[in-house]
Amino acid sequence: MRKDLSLIRRLEKIEKELGYCQIKLEKEHRLATRVHFLRAHRDQMREALTSYPETDSNSHNSLGGIAFLEISRRMMEDESSFSYEDIRLSFIALGMRPEIGQELELLDTDISDTTEKLSTFRVFHDKIAGLQSERAQALSSFILEEGEPVLEISENFEATESRWNVLTEDLTNLDDALFCVQRANDYLSSARNFVLQARSHYSVQQWLESGYLVDLFKHSLIGRIKEMLEGAERNLKTALGELICLNDEDYDLFEFSDFAPILLPFYKQLFGDVFKQTKFQDVLSLVEERLDRSERLHKRLEEARENVFSSQMEQESARENLFHQIGEERRKLRLSN
Repeated sequence: MRKDLSLIRRLEKIEKELGYCQIKLEKEHRLATRVHFLRAHRDQMREALTSYPETDSNSHNSLGGIAFLEISRRMMEDESSFSYEDIRLSFIALGMRPEIGQELELLDTDISDTTEKLSTFRVFHDKIAGLQSERAQALSSFILEEGEPVLEISENFEATESRWNVLTEDLTNLDDALFCVQRANDYLSSARNFVLQARSHYSVQQWLESGYLVDLFKHSLIGRIKEMLEGAERNLKTALGELICLNDEDYDLFEFSDFAPILLPFYKQLFGDVFKQTKFQDVLSLVEERLDRSERLHKRLEEARENVFSSQMEQESARENLFHQIGEERRKLRLSN
């Protein structure tokens, strides 16, 4: 009997270690997915950078050789002969190029760090192979006949544990995504407050007369709006990176439009608001629309998180029950020698 108990304890220890290794492999799979996502996003950013021409923003208060006041006058009077598309592209490029450059640096760092972390999981593949061999050797000490209850219970246990591992990692991804989306909401709410302040306190006319683009983008309330939108976009992209790592099941959590770029439409709307002097109405509409969308996304994620948590707790209960059943059935087995 002592020999039986010793083998059973050994098997239980092996299976607990196998369970731990399986959790690590599930995490490895998700990190690999994240690296793939980050590299694809970096490629998109590099391609986008080539779309924006390099322009000097500090030389004078003009674009395309036309003074800001003159651009504003022509746009407000809606001169049919005035084509401002090239001017608007220069305006957007001056805002977007630094943003893309900074994001590329962050992506390179994130890819490097995640790839390095991913490499530490390789050891678990060898460890699992060794544990499986050790388990097979231990099981060979028992007489196992076809139809033995312990065999069916073991199969159920492995399926249940695998499901539990998936749900546990889903829960981690959802928690991290929820945190990032909430931060995005905070940034968007702050951006909205700064837009409202700019509507009553920022003198567009004065900027048109004597300001530079660097003043608009960095040293003003508009700069604060841009910083808040930058933070929101960064957090939404991080949240998307977590959500794409979820299991293949369709949680029906989001649409990719929930994570659409914010800074690019911001610069497009800002161009019209500034030169048509519309009190930042278009920028306000953009911020409010994205805030509303992000808040609805957060609510859906919270509901999904509760569902996943409930499923995980059910699986954990079933997992513990099956583990005890395996132990009881093994105690009934006879040794082969």
